[in-house]
Amino acid sequence: MKAWKTLCIMSLLLLTMVLAGCSNEGDKYIGKWTGLENPDNPRSYIYQMTIEQNGDNYIIKRKVSNYNEFNPDRQLEWQEGKEKTESATLKDGKLVSGNDIASVSYTYIEKDNTLLYSAKGIYLQKDDDNAIFENLKKQAADALTKYWEEHPIINKTPIIDDPFIKYGKAKQ
Repeated sequence: MKAWKTLCIMSLLLLTMVLAGCSNEGDKYIGKWTGLENPDNPRSYIYQMTIEQNGDNYIIKRKVSNYNEFNPDRQLEWQEGKEKTESATLKDGKLVSGNDIASVSYTYIEKDNTLLYSAKGIYLQKDDDNAIFENLKKQAADALTKYWEEHPIINKTPIIDDPFIKYGKAKQ
């Protein structure tokens, strides 16, 4: 009986090791990713990407959003970007989309669990719960509000195009 238990445990351990070894190298790419176009400027574009596996390929959904800085009444207005979809394949440990002439790669950086988007040189963080996105959005709102406070709208005198009024000449 003792030998039977040992055999069962060893079989289960072997099965677990085999299944763990079967994981796909591309699994680390799957999920939601978020990053800021310019980490030194919280008002820059926020990139959101969702990567899903579709057979041997991957579907990448990308959205680029930000606050409208040029809103005339200076009210925060979030501009949700349009979602763009592309297909990618795993090549040499990177996700690659496009063709030989124009391609974009996504490189997983294991040491800090980030994703490098080669088209813009943007580092994205894993964001399956949208916490990073919400934090970046709040930072952008605070930075934009501060900018507007430091740079108020100056009411300028209207432009006068009529030369008779502009130069005080009388019409003849």
